[in-house]
Amino acid sequence: MERKLSTIFASDVVGYSKMMGNNEEKTLETLGERREVIDSAITEHNGIIFGSAGDSVIAEFGSPVKATECAVQIQGKMETMNENVPEDQQMIFRIGINIGDVMVSKDNLFGDAVNVAARLESAAQPSGICVSKTVFDLINQKIRVSFENAGKLELKNIVEPIQAYFVIQSKGGARFNQYEDTPQIKVEKAEHGSLAVMLFKNLSKDEDQAYFCEGFSEDLITVLSKYSKLLVVSGNASFTYRDKSKSPKEIGQELGVRYLLEGSVRKLGQKVRVGAKLISADRENTIWSHNFDFNIDEMFDVQDELVETIVSTIVGHVDDEDVKQLVRVKPENHTAYDLVLQGLEYHRKSNVTVENAKKAVEFFDKAIEVDPECARAHAWRACSLSNYVGWAPEEYGENWIDQCADSVIRSLEIDQNDHEAHRIMGAISLQRSDFELARHHQERAMELCPSDAYIMGKNAALLVYLGEPEKGLEIVQHAMRINPFCPDDLFVDEGMCYFWLEKYSNAANCFRKIKTPSRESLFYFAATLIKLEEEKKSAETLKQAFKMTDMSVEDFLLTQHYQNPELKQQLQEILQSIPI
Repeated sequence: MERKLSTIFASDVVGYSKMMGNNEEKTLETLGERREVIDSAITEHNGIIFGSAGDSVIAEFGSPVKATECAVQIQGKMETMNENVPEDQQMIFRIGINIGDVMVSKDNLFGDAVNVAARLESAAQPSGICVSKTVFDLINQKIRVSFENAGKLELKNIVEPIQAYFVIQSKGGARFNQYEDTPQIKVEKAEHGSLAVMLFKNLSKDEDQAYFCEGFSEDLITVLSKYSKLLVVSGNASFTYRDKSKSPKEIGQELGVRYLLEGSVRKLGQKVRVGAKLISADRENTIWSHNFDFNIDEMFDVQDELVETIVSTIVGHVDDEDVKQLVRVKPENHTAYDLVLQGLEYHRKSNVTVENAKKAVEFFDKAIEVDPECARAHAWRACSLSNYVGWAPEEYGENWIDQCADSVIRSLEIDQNDHEAHRIMGAISLQRSDFELARHHQERAMELCPSDAYIMGKNAALLVYLGEPEKGLEIVQHAMRINPFCPDDLFVDEGMCYFWLEKYSNAANCFRKIKTPSRESLFYFAATLIKLEEEKKSAETLKQAFKMTDMSVEDFLLTQHYQNPELKQQLQEILQSIPI
């Protein structure tokens, strides 16, 4: 019998037998309506239904990411369809997802992988999704959702307990890498001096040193991007290729770059060896390569030497004045720096589980304890604290934003050129409606790190709130150039720009590209659709926004900090005009 690895999706209706006992005809009619939506979503996400009996659906997906995206979309639509329906007539689904080896017999699949998916579905909360740890490991950080640890579940007729996770609404605000096989934006031309820094490989025996490689690679991108004659693509884009086997030419074409910087890091105690090579993407030949052996306290000197070599190789002679522009405050305490890199590893995953969010704060606190003058630790503590508050708002009280502000102010006192500190201060200033200060810090962040698509997106969103959507559109489209994979955030920013430019068809196209709906995407999409006179779809989208965010129009508007109150009033009138 043929065997293969598959992602299995299983769903059924909560209390289906009781519903049938109360009213068979109405229940079957409702199920038929829901199945149309469910079947369509499964097909849209490249799934294939291979089992269906009564209220249950079992489908196969080639990707756990697509299966989970499909499940999230289905549960969102089911909740919307239950709006204004009497409680005893609402049809609520549970979904379980597992991945494993299956046996193929004609058009059917068999095996433990299928059985576990069905049992996980039974363990899910009503309107919820439960996934196995195997699925969790493959999808976390690739879908804008968060997870709650369900522990090891004793499942009926399954021998060993299964570690599982419940999929929940996205928490925190960690930057997010969209999972795509190929970029969503086609780059027509690779500019002179265009460069992608690939994630340096970890050659250390200790796999836990991967965080060090990512930190080293990100630092290189930050410094290289400050040189005006280089166009450095975002690390969110180039690091995507860590799990892909593509040639330099393919990567160069997809990212629109002429050069790739590849490398490796081997760290043993205080000794470090970094190997680096600069590759011509089109010709696929090595232009320059070198190995650097050094002690950990010499790392930044080696980075500077590496940067100067790359810049001079790509664009020719580098003037002393240009080199001075690349100088940054270097940490004297490398223990604190290492703690910051470990904290960043958890910070990147702080929207995945509450445990990650808490550990990030703890690592930055430790770094500050070791070295109170570590600017990056203070800046990232502010950001990670904000994310942790999204999980546990009661732990820091109502003055948490003041604590964040104090941390980032301390960071800027130590180092006025920390781009992340400026980004965070910009966000805090916007939250406090100090619009000009927000503009100053966001612009400074973008000047200091022009390769960061996330910072550009935040800048574009700020310009929308400042009433400058045309300028915001230019910035967000440049962000898409340096990160062609385009995470959902950028499509939200682009859609908001088009909305205020009254280009509603363009705005709607942006919002339709979003894989996992967010607060802004749903409310602005609803407003866009009513402007396009699509009343029914607009009402459905607004209901979905209410259900997903647990916010009214008034609550949502409190999160929208417009400098001109007339714009907020205009948005309120548009949303309140939607017939629901």
